[in-house]
Amino acid sequence: MQLLYIRYLANRPVGEIQCVAQTRRRCTTPLLAPQTAAGLWTLVPTATMHGQLPLPGEVMAVYALTGLPYAEQLRWRTQRCPEHAAIPTAADVTVTEWEPFDPLLHHEHIHTRLPTLTRRQGPACRGGKAAQP
Repeated sequence: MQLLYIRYLANRPVGEIQCVAQTRRRCTTPLLAPQTAAGLWTLVPTATMHGQLPLPGEVMAVYALTGLPYAEQLRWRTQRCPEHAAIPTAADVTVTEWEPFDPLLHHEHIHTRLPTLTRRQGPACRGGKAAQP
């Protein structure tokens, strides 16, 4: 994941990342909500750390949010759903799940191809593939 021009590693797939705000237990709303803008999967050079040269010939697939408005990127960084992002005083039930990405430490998570995502479809449309935003 790349947001605010920093790369992070999430502990679950993009569509499963949940809000950390406290309701009675924990908000279960995903960050990638239907009413919000989505990021883009893109291939980027694999840089070792900020300011260092990329590893030679290496690219990696990243879910980039850098094209979204600053406020939307902050919402993702604080790991809040749209409803709880509007209530900054609401407590968090847990800390955010982002870990700064280091390609030397997290090399097993480097994928050099964009993901091919399939959507489950109804019985009449079996076998069809659709790209997910």
